[in-house]
Amino acid sequence: MDTHIMQAHLFGSLFLLANHLQLVGDRLDEAITTKQWLLLAVLFKQPNAKATLSELASHLGSSRQNVKKMASILEEKGFLSLRQSEQDRRVVELSPTEACLVHLRGREEAEREFLHFFYKGFSDEELKTLVQLLDRWHGNLSEMESKYAKEQ
Repeated sequence: MDTHIMQAHLFGSLFLLANHLQLVGDRLDEAITTKQWLLLAVLFKQPNAKATLSELASHLGSSRQNVKKMASILEEKGFLSLRQSEQDRRVVELSPTEACLVHLRGREEAEREFLHFFYKGFSDEELKTLVQLLDRWHGNLSEMESKYAKEQ
């Protein structure tokens, strides 16, 4: 297979893999979707598990509007608290609720099993290589964001 065909195959495969992963991941938990889980995971990585909509949008590579929609749904479910900043009324701050913590603790075993099956057959060396390659793709995408943002 020549390079161009492999690149096209990998490019399309990334989208298919992401869609399939989301579909299967959404079956893991009736209460939250995979994308909502990712939002929560990114939130928990922030200092004191607090962030603004804009910060989360930046980390997720998503629009502020999409993050606000997901956050509002999670707030309705009792998993997030959304508050306007006292310093700047335009800024919305998010933090997880106790109900969110309880729910996520309750699905830890299911998440471990899910990841076990997802990575089945991968050696530690293959995972290390995959991490390096994905990091390289992230770097390339960052450069591309800068390039295409200037051209618009």
